[in-house]
Amino acid sequence: MPTFQNWMTKRNITLPDGTETDNYSQPYQRYCEALNLSKKPLMQRQAWLNKLQDKERVDTLKYWLNIIWDTKRK
Repeated sequence: MPTFQNWMTKRNITLPDGTETDNYSQPYQRYCEALNLSKKPLMQRQAWLNKLQDKERVDTLKYWLNIIWDTKRK
């Protein structure tokens, strides 16, 4: 059983685009958010993206969504 200390450990992560980061970084969080968003119906995705005010966040999510869907198509 993992201890609290092990559970809160930073781990190195390689994202699908080759970016090296850790599991506490903003790029990893955006990737996870996009992965979750990719599983939602189109109308729900559009509504969520339209609610966001941060253009950089929206652009990053769209970037990851394109990578996620391109990977699924292959």
